[in-house]
Amino acid sequence: MAPRKYDIVIWGASGFTGSHLVEYLALNAPAGTRIAIGGRCRDRITSVRDKLAAKHPDAAISLESMDILVGDSLSAEDMRAVAAQTRVVASTVGPYAVYGEQLVRACVEETTDYCDITAEVPWIRDMHRELNEKAVRGNVHIVPLCGFDCIPADLGCLMLSQYAREELGQQLLHVKGSITGIRGGVSGGTLATLANQLGIEARRMWKRWRAKISGDAPRRAQQPNGRETSRAMIHYDRTLGRWQSFWVMSIINQMTA
Repeated sequence: MAPRKYDIVIWGASGFTGSHLVEYLALNAPAGTRIAIGGRCRDRITSVRDKLAAKHPDAAISLESMDILVGDSLSAEDMRAVAAQTRVVASTVGPYAVYGEQLVRACVEETTDYCDITAEVPWIRDMHRELNEKAVRGNVHIVPLCGFDCIPADLGCLMLSQYAREELGQQLLHVKGSITGIRGGVSGGTLATLANQLGIEARRMWKRWRAKISGDAPRRAQQPNGRETSRAMIHYDRTLGRWQSFWVMSIINQMTA
């Protein structure tokens, strides 16, 4: 990789998650880490930087050293200009099916590593199918699913697997996760992503329903006793000793882990 101006670019720095990432790196990034913050509106990004500097006076110098990059996420040219300047892009701009494609393509073209917080599996599959071969050839790391709650599920399984192997001498066969409390809120990007995904799923449900009434739909997987493998929306978990309900991210977490 040719020398780059920045180590990390935070794309979407003025958003809910992006501003938290800016704050975290301002307080915790190793000394000398070259960070730029970017998005579509310079004024909003500047406002975030100024508010964080006022909130954390000790980090003001670090925040003021962060250059601001401005671009349109739908512009291939703008995204290549961003990707070409940095070693890593951390994107918090969703819905990724709408705003993420050009940046991922730019990172592959410019051999820039990339991570994001999407859980939009159809989009991830599309990008993997189209770009994986070229990314591998260029030694580019494209890492989606890096937000809540994919990371706790993924790292939780890894830690449990390591513990079972190192401390118990056993192989981990099954993991059950449970969300008992959540802090924080839902960002506008997350809500926009949910709306976009609902539209995609509605079209898929229509296709499945049409296939079902025509007799072309595949049968659901069944257990040996003949029962379908689906779990009730609300059920009593004997292991945890309490009632549980369906968690919206559980399907994604199973695929991630």
